Amino acid sequence: MNCEKCGVDAPLAHRDVDGFAYYLCEACISGWDAVRSPSADAADETRSPAR
Repeated sequence: MNCEKCGVDAPLAHRDVDGFAYYLCEACISGWDAVRSPSADAADETRSPAR
């Protein structure tokens, strides 16, 4: 089965991303988790507000 983000043929895992269901490979899951997790050293004022 192919990853719905990068298209690689690899073992996939089901993830909900922004309310949508995806089947992602481990590399894409790791990338998404890094984006979702706030950095411990990032202050709130450095984050841009959602619009």
